[in-house]
Amino acid sequence: MPTLPVTPAQLAIALALTVVGSAIQGSVGIGFAVIVAPVLLLVAPEFVPGSIVLAAILLVILMTVRERRDVIVRDLSAATLGRILGTVPAAYVLSSLPKSVYELLFGALVMLGVLVSWLGWHVAPTRRNVFLASILSGFMSTVSSIGGPPMALVYQHEEGPRIRATISAIFTIGGLITLTGLWWAGRFHSAELMLGLLLMPGVVAGFTISRYTTARIDGAHVRPALLAASALCAIVVIVRALAAEL
Repeated sequence: MPTLPVTPAQLAIALALTVVGSAIQGSVGIGFAVIVAPVLLLVAPEFVPGSIVLAAILLVILMTVRERRDVIVRDLSAATLGRILGTVPAAYVLSSLPKSVYELLFGALVMLGVLVSWLGWHVAPTRRNVFLASILSGFMSTVSSIGGPPMALVYQHEEGPRIRATISAIFTIGGLITLTGLWWAGRFHSAELMLGLLLMPGVVAGFTISRYTTARIDGAHVRPALLAASALCAIVVIVRALAAEL
C-alpha cells in the first residue's frame, strides 16, 4: 500500500475543511476552494491545487445533478472555451515556478479573488462576459484551485438555484480541463490522485449537509466571513513566501 504523503493530523484537518467547504458551496454556490485551499497551503500543501480540484469535481457533479433543471445551458460552450484559454498559460507557468514564487502567485490570486468578490461590480451575464470570466477563472483555478470569484461575479444577480446549477455545470467541465493542465505541468500524479480520493468522503458528507442548509444559510452573511478568512490566509502565505526569499 502506498505511503501517505501527509500525516494523519493533516488529513484530518483537510477532511474537516472539506466537509465545511462542501456544505457551504452546496448551499450558496461557491466557497469550497475559498475555504480549503488557503488553509491547506499553509498546513498541508500536498493537497494544493490538484487534490482539491479533484475533490471539487465530485462536489460540482453532485450539485449539477441535484439542480440540473436550473442550468443555463447556453453559457456552457463559452465557459468551456474560456476555461481552456485560461488553463493553458497557467499550466505553463506552474511547470517552471519555484515553490516560493508559486506561493507568492497563489497568495496574489487569492487576494485578487477576494477583491473581485468584495467589490461586487455589476457584470451583465452575457456570453462575452461569461467567456472572459472563464478565462480568469481557468487561470486562477489551475494555479490556486480557487476559480469561483470571477464566475460568481457574473452570476451574482441570478436566483440561487441558477447560480448553484450553472457554476457547478461549468466547473464540472472546467475541473477536468484544469486537471489535464496540472498533469501536463507535472502537478497532478498518483500522490495527488490518492489525496483527492481521500477527500471525497468529506465532500459527500458536506454535500449531504447542504441539502438541509440550502434554505437556511444566507449567502449575504456567509460571504464576508469567507472573504476575510481567505484574505488572512493569503496574507500569511505571501509573508511566508517573501521571508523565504530573504
